[in-house]
Amino acid sequence: MEPITIHVGTHGLTASSTYAGGNISPKIELTGVPKDVEYVALIVHNKSGSEKSKCIWVIWNIPSVGYIPPGYEEGPAPKFPFPAMQGLNDFGEHAWHGPSPGLGVQDRLLFQLFGRKERLILSPDSKMNDVIEALRDGNTLAYGSLEVSYQG
Repeated sequence: MEPITIHVGTHGLTASSTYAGGNISPKIELTGVPKDVEYVALIVHNKSGSEKSKCIWVIWNIPSVGYIPPGYEEGPAPKFPFPAMQGLNDFGEHAWHGPSPGLGVQDRLLFQLFGRKERLILSPDSKMNDVIEALRDGNTLAYGSLEVSYQG
């Protein structure tokens, strides 16, 4: 599998992407995307706290254009800023659920990106594990991951 490099925003995760600060999905820049990748899928986990990791965003069938724009609208089939499909995060939402660390607390987010040559065919009520299973169909060509910290 070929590597993809991920950058979250110009200055990392900003307050506007936190749950209390606007809950706007961040801009994600991609480099090294192979030419035959037509779509990307993204899974974001919040690995903070004493609880198990929580999936805060699962989205797929995003057109591969070198970045994922900020501000994806809520819903299972957002049209803005690019058409895509959003599954259910661990909060039961078809949306980005930004971190909400307390003052002085640091949240760690793991971004996992998958490059594909074909769309994933999944129900909009799919969860992270359903998407991971579907990604094993032989059409996933590239992968990248990045851990980002956000201090409350």
